[in-house]
Amino acid sequence: MTGSLKLRLMLMASGSVVGLAGAGALTWATVVALAPHIGIAGASALVGGILVTGAAVAMWKATRPRVPLEDEFAGVTSAAANTITYIRDDTIDTLTGMSLDTVNRMVSKQPLLTLAGVAVAAYAVARMPNTTASLVDRVLTRLT
Repeated sequence: MTGSLKLRLMLMASGSVVGLAGAGALTWATVVALAPHIGIAGASALVGGILVTGAAVAMWKATRPRVPLEDEFAGVTSAAANTITYIRDDTIDTLTGMSLDTVNRMVSKQPLLTLAGVAVAAYAVARMPNTTASLVDRVLTRLT
């Protein structure tokens, strides 16, 4: 398994290098082909401008959300609030030292930050349970 993974990683790396070299060669060939018609500086500027424009369009399309951000995270707050209602108040108070009202306020004000904080805390507790208690306590007090 390890040998196969190493081979695949080497093939991916070499494929990336060869692909970049090919893209560079095609770019240079385009500049050389256009140079007799518009000059070397004009050809370089034209090819560079086309490449930068293509990259900008690709980045714009890749980062533009398909649905509005409000619609994407509309259910997060309600789902977190519904989950909190099923947890007993004394359980939250025992685990975090905070009341249910405080937790509800955290979830309604900052649902994504609260979710990220809980995920990081869960990971940290799973990795290092003995050294995580003070860190979790500090994060929870800063979220309130």
